[in-house]
Amino acid sequence: MPDLLPVVTRELCQQRLELIFPKEAFQSTLSSPMSGAVVAGLIWAGCVMPADDAELDDSLPYARPTTALWMNEELVAIDDPDRRAAWYADHLKNQAAATALQTGWGVDTTPWYATNSRESVRKGIYILGEQFGAMSQGAGVKTNAGSARWIVRRSFAELFNPSLQGPELTVAIDAWTNTAMDPEQRLRAFSARERRSNAVSISVVLPNGDTRQLSPGESSLLLKGVIEVWAPQRLLDPAILTISEPGAKKAFVDERRLALTGIDINVSDLLPDALIVDMGKKPAEFWVIEAVATGGPVDERRKENFRLWATTQRIKPDQLRFLNAFLSRNHGAARRHLMDLAVGSYAWYLDEPTRELAWNTIKSVIPDNVVTFNRL
Repeated sequence: MPDLLPVVTRELCQQRLELIFPKEAFQSTLSSPMSGAVVAGLIWAGCVMPADDAELDDSLPYARPTTALWMNEELVAIDDPDRRAAWYADHLKNQAAATALQTGWGVDTTPWYATNSRESVRKGIYILGEQFGAMSQGAGVKTNAGSARWIVRRSFAELFNPSLQGPELTVAIDAWTNTAMDPEQRLRAFSARERRSNAVSISVVLPNGDTRQLSPGESSLLLKGVIEVWAPQRLLDPAILTISEPGAKKAFVDERRLALTGIDINVSDLLPDALIVDMGKKPAEFWVIEAVATGGPVDERRKENFRLWATTQRIKPDQLRFLNAFLSRNHGAARRHLMDLAVGSYAWYLDEPTRELAWNTIKSVIPDNVVTFNRL
């Protein structure tokens, strides 16, 4: 059995789970009280991989769906490594053996949850946790529903160390998220945490690797999502020309690239929230980005104003593209402004970052010289 991690309470585990898997972005099962109990119980029993890249052979201390269900507060408060190892070994036999051991120790035997709750555990924190890089299944072990084949990944378990607090905890969670989750999952988790926090700034990584700090707020979250997730998957060779913040303040201007493209940006200009150029297209495409947290989408009037501005910069109208970024399809700003979107523009949603909506005119397949009649 690998070295045991420090004992933790289920309350602490649930609190940490809510930070790692915010309910606004993930299924609530992942941060439920039962999931908190499971994480606390598996850490206590030593059902943790020695390292994330360890071989998943039958020598590891796997958990069964009932492992944590049979525990309780008094049991997981025991910090004796020998007793923790002994309970793990006996519980693999059956619940009666684990209960007898607790009785011999004078420890309460009332379990947290009934055995028939195991399917909730298996379909919840086990299966979902595996999808998000928190859990693993043993290779070559029995795969029936009640078998001991689940184990916590080491890097995930270490997030529950009670000594991790404040900024250090935030850094640790962000580091784990960046390693374990795919880009869409990372963005969902980050966005949900940022919307809860009182951050003094939001860090945005530009395509060239440089980092810029934006003032906190939903608009900055949207710009972060567009720049870090939408642009890399949508554009061939994206480069950020400008980022604007409230009050006509330019948060970022790539003067060198602007000079190369022949664009002259003034504070008095009609500036979008961001201007991105796709240098991979010939001719280059210029994307006007509006982060619609409250208002200000690219409607027909703004589209025409941007087209007029483009002509002053020697940008041809057919090189312009328009993207409206929203928090979600259910967000108030999205519901209010869907009808306002200009023809030829696109909509992107922070909580569905791998999808995009297009608002285009239908090109009729009926020849102009064919007369059609409505049926009565």
